[in-house]
Amino acid sequence: MFKGIDISNHNGSIDFNRVKNSGIDFVMIRSSWGFFNKDTRFEEYVNGCESAGIPYGLYHYSYATNLQQAEVEVNNFIELAKRCNTSYPLAIDMEDADGWKRRNGNPSNEMYVDICEYFCKKVEEAGFYAIIYANLDWLNNRLNSPKLDRFDKWVAQWSSQCTYSKPYGMWQYTDNGSVQGIGTRVDMNYAYKDYPQIIKGITIKPSNNPQPAPQPTTNETIYTVQKGDTLSGIASKYGTTYQHLAQINGIADPNKIYVGQQIKINGSGNNNQVYVVKSGDTLSGIAKKYGTTYQELARKNGIADPNKIYPGQKIII
Repeated sequence: MFKGIDISNHNGSIDFNRVKNSGIDFVMIRSSWGFFNKDTRFEEYVNGCESAGIPYGLYHYSYATNLQQAEVEVNNFIELAKRCNTSYPLAIDMEDADGWKRRNGNPSNEMYVDICEYFCKKVEEAGFYAIIYANLDWLNNRLNSPKLDRFDKWVAQWSSQCTYSKPYGMWQYTDNGSVQGIGTRVDMNYAYKDYPQIIKGITIKPSNNPQPAPQPTTNETIYTVQKGDTLSGIASKYGTTYQHLAQINGIADPNKIYVGQQIKINGSGNNNQVYVVKSGDTLSGIAKKYGTTYQELARKNGIADPNKIYPGQKIII
């Protein structure tokens, strides 16, 4: 068993040499949250762990309520991880401690399961070890699916014992720990696997050269949303209206766009129908109905897995 902590910018400045000397075996660092915001102390904490020789992993606090948002989150998360020398897992933190998901759609449990599965598979495809962090209630009542059984769990249960009934690799047993070198209370954890040894044996690090972004087709202009953008501001920049952009991109609420989202600028609203997915629909069935292919619909709508669409989702035809 290995003793560790998890930290974010809320823990302030940290003396990692004192942390190591206090008997801490590993650190889980919050790299980021949402889609997409980097923790303000991410580099500082990574450099501190590496300088002190403390093994570490990373976690991303997810705001995703659909697979398109999850794709933005995990792609950016992986790019941050490629800069690091992690020897502990990369975790998706799936909870709603700040109520963001509740205020912004709060999808079905099935969607949360699909988000975690998609996120973890992408992490694995990039050559890293994936793990799912959640509290006991979420693990038992929202994420309790055979789809996720093969991924290690990092259980948050602030108690004298962990009562999660399925296998787990890590346990966050308190949020009220005290560790030399940290001026705040800190989350404390146990790891039950020798992750550095496991990861050393299975991980093939990906290249540090980022893959080029997909290029738009010849007559199509694509804008990638930046922090602080609004749909009306983007529309003004390109001499169009936010209503037009919302229509051709299938955006239900023009007030809700997210960093990393790709907005199609060109195209006629009259030539782009929007189909709202119903229970029992498949992408291939929708494509057949409109005389196109599921591959084209997936490309046009940024759908990573054509087998995964959900009721209420808007599909640009």
